[in-house]
Amino acid sequence: MTTTLSQVVQDERTARMLLSMIVEPDDAVTGRLLGDLGALEVLRLAERDDAVTGLSAVDAQVWRAQFERSDAQTLEQRIVDAERAGIGTLIPGDKEWPSALDELGDRRPYVLWTRGTTSFLARPLNDLDWQPAL
Repeated sequence: MTTTLSQVVQDERTARMLLSMIVEPDDAVTGRLLGDLGALEVLRLAERDDAVTGLSAVDAQVWRAQFERSDAQTLEQRIVDAERAGIGTLIPGDKEWPSALDELGDRRPYVLWTRGTTSFLARPLNDLDWQPAL
């Protein structure tokens, strides 16, 4: 039996991580669906033949095609490997999510992959102390 993408994930963060590995960044269709439905439901919608609000049947088929090339178990292993390597993530709604990214609307990143300190990301640029490197 083949494992599906929606079987691999149980939460919004992991679903967004998977989406970032499958869908090109800046994809307005996926971004709109994320805003309307959330990442878990976007993965489920990609696996079904239901109509996609705002898309013709042909456009929905084209959108779904990018998911058909994805192997759920390989992607799941990539997430495990990233976690083992100490790579973290930020998603919209996280305390440290840079709110300026929300201005991108449907084209904002699905997830930010991080390593190290992230607390400065949520601070306004004028709050940061910019010192020249010596």
